[in-house]
Amino acid sequence: MTPEPPAPPASLPPLDPAWAALTRADGVEHRTGLGWLSGLGSNRAAPVDLLLRLLDAGRWNLLYRRDLPEEVVDAAITHPDPQVRTGLTEARRPSPEQWERLIAASPEPRLRRRFTLLAEETRGAGREPRPSPATPAELTALADQAPDIEPGSFSTALAWVVALHADTDAMRLLAASPKPLVRRSVARAPRLPADVADLLARDEDRVVRLFLAESCDDAPPGMLLEVASWWEGSLSFPGRPRSHPNFPREGLLRLAADPNPLLRVAALDDPEATPADADRAAADPDPVVRRAAAGHHRLPPATAAALTADGDRGVRWLARTNPALPPDDLVALLLDPRRADTGARNPGVPVAVMHHMVTLATAGPDLDPGPGPDPAAGSAPDPGRIPPAP
Repeated sequence: MTPEPPAPPASLPPLDPAWAALTRADGVEHRTGLGWLSGLGSNRAAPVDLLLRLLDAGRWNLLYRRDLPEEVVDAAITHPDPQVRTGLTEARRPSPEQWERLIAASPEPRLRRRFTLLAEETRGAGREPRPSPATPAELTALADQAPDIEPGSFSTALAWVVALHADTDAMRLLAASPKPLVRRSVARAPRLPADVADLLARDEDRVVRLFLAESCDDAPPGMLLEVASWWEGSLSFPGRPRSHPNFPREGLLRLAADPNPLLRVAALDDPEATPADADRAAADPDPVVRRAAAGHHRLPPATAAALTADGDRGVRWLARTNPALPPDDLVALLLDPRRADTGARNPGVPVAVMHHMVTLATAGPDLDPGPGPDPAAGSAPDPGRIPPAP
C-alpha cells in the first residue's frame, strides 16, 4: 500500500499577498487543475509527500523523472492502483529486486503474468555473455572490422567496446584506432585514463569530442569549452558540456561580448556572474543567449517577467519556470488554463500552495491520468544531428 501522505495543511503560512487569488479559491476549472497536477509532478521543489499525493491522483507521468526520490519509486511499486504500477514499468527499468516486489504487489492475474514475463526477459538480457578482455591483436582485428561512417553522422557505441570500458589497456589501444566509430565508442566510457582522455580531446572527429564531453568524467576543461562553442546541448545529456564538473567556469565573464553566442552563454556560468550580467544577456539579440539568461538563477525578477513575453518560445518557457518570476506573474500563469502546467513547474511555488493546488485539482470529478512522459518545451538541438564544423 502507498504510505498515507500527510493531510494538506489546515492553514497556510504567511505568503506574498499575490497568492491570495489562488489560496482563497474553493474550486478550479477542470483544465487548469489537470495542468497543475501534470506540472507539479515535474517541479523539482515538490516534496515527497506531495509527489505521493500526485501518484494517488493517478499522475504516474512523474515516474519518468530521472531525479525522482526513491521513496516515490518504492510507493509506485506497491501502489494499489494497477495503472501506477504499470506506468512504473513503462517509465523506468526496474531492477530484479523491484520486479519481484512488483509481482508480489500485483494480485491481478493478467498483470502478474505480464510482470513475470517482463522480469524474465530482463533477467535473460542480463545473462547475455560479454566478451572477455581480448589480446591486443584480437582487439585490433575487431576494430578493423568496424564500419566506416560519415563525419558528423549519428552513431551509437559499439557494444563490444562498451563491454570493455573498464579495461584501461583496451581503451588506450582502441583510442588510437583509425576508425572513428571505435574512437567514439571509447569516448562513451564514464572514466578514462588521463592520457586516453587527452588523446580523444584532440580527435579530428568532433563527435568523438562531443561524446567525451557528454559521457566521460575525465574530459579535460579546455576541450569542454571548445565543445560548448558549437554544441548547445541535447535531451539525452541535458546541460552537457556546461554542466560537466570539469567545465572551466572561472573567468568566463571575459566572453560576455564574444561574437559567438554560445560563448556568450558560457559567460553566465562564471561564478562571479551578477544579476546585471544576466540582465544584459536577457537583452541579447540571439535567442540562445536570452534562453540562458531566462533560466539563470540570478535573473532579476522584473527581467524574468519581461521575458515571459519574449518572441522565442524557449525563452518564454524558461522565464515562466524561473523561481525569480514575481508571485503576481506566477499566479497569473497558474490561473491560465493554457499555461497552468508551465506555471506549476516553477520551483517558486510555495510548498503549502502546491498542496492547496492538489486539493483543489482532485476535488472535482474523476481525472484522466493523462499521457506518460510530458517533456518540457524547449529548443535543444536534435542529438542525432551534429552541426558542421566551422
